[in-house]
Amino acid sequence: MRTTDLRVRRAIHAVAEGRPVVVTADTEREGAGYLVFAADAATPNILAFTVRHTSGLVRVALPLSECARLDLPPMCSADPDGSHAAAQRVAVDAGGNGTGISATDRARTIAALASEHAQPGDFRRPGHVIPVHANADGVLGSPGAVEAAVDLARLSGRRQAAGLCEIVSRNHPATIACGTEPVEFALEHGLATVSIGELVAYRRRTERQVVRLAETVLPTGGGRHRVIGFRDVHGGAEHLVLVIGSVGSGEPVPLHVHVECLTGDVFGSTVCHCGAELDSAVATMSAQGGGVIVYLRPPGSLRACGLSRPDHSPSPDLLSDTVAWILRDLGVYSLRLADDAPGYGLVMFGALRQNRTAA
Repeated sequence: MRTTDLRVRRAIHAVAEGRPVVVTADTEREGAGYLVFAADAATPNILAFTVRHTSGLVRVALPLSECARLDLPPMCSADPDGSHAAAQRVAVDAGGNGTGISATDRARTIAALASEHAQPGDFRRPGHVIPVHANADGVLGSPGAVEAAVDLARLSGRRQAAGLCEIVSRNHPATIACGTEPVEFALEHGLATVSIGELVAYRRRTERQVVRLAETVLPTGGGRHRVIGFRDVHGGAEHLVLVIGSVGSGEPVPLHVHVECLTGDVFGSTVCHCGAELDSAVATMSAQGGGVIVYLRPPGSLRACGLSRPDHSPSPDLLSDTVAWILRDLGVYSLRLADDAPGYGLVMFGALRQNRTAA
């Protein structure tokens, strides 16, 4: 098992047992660290520990549906500076609490926010605990600490609600811990640690990323071949697979992976080799009587060589995971990779091997 998978599973196990974990954000605040725990496991001891070692601004990550159910309105209606402030909800206290600020009071509020029996009238507004809504797709939709917290709670089998707060730097108490400090903090206190990037990779390897949409037989210049449509579970991008001959017999299947290029594929642009490579792959596999062509349409802006900018090119790692799940759906595990993009082929092959191991 991969070391990164072990870290993710240890963190999931710790959250399942009601213990806090450290989540590091590789792209947020230069690797800021967060103390995260399942909201339904909140206790005065966990809150006291949290307040002592963090900024003290404790938030509770919740699905948007729960924010609506509990009538938790946004703290502000816009987010012009990209700080995700619009995701934060009006702070609350559980009814019947004292001042609401103590560790005991805040633990009770956090646990109440996680309860399936909670009602809007159970909370006073404003209070001392800030709910914040998470992207519906978790870290696969928005790779942030809030989404990671909810994902860990869900993967652990607990309610989809998690407390989180930024860890304060020991070396510079006026700032948030970053760099190696969050990991050092975790080691000192015996806490599991996981990065958001590791959680993203784990979910992409262990959770189905595509679904079949439709299948038909398509007459082409090289004969009649099966065509299968797929859609990404997260993001909604749609892909096409051309199956020439039979696959899944145990023999290595010729594979060509093609990323959509409007100018090259449709208009025959000579700025790139995209269209020619696709035509060559179809002709070669038709002549050989077998093969699979995966035609990928990445989400986001249109990809067209000579028209769109190079920085719009899709991530090879992301697309290789998509290809791996498509091939798994087809029952194809033994491949003969095309020679036109050996670097991409190796990345894809590694993703397919990891995907099969995780199955």
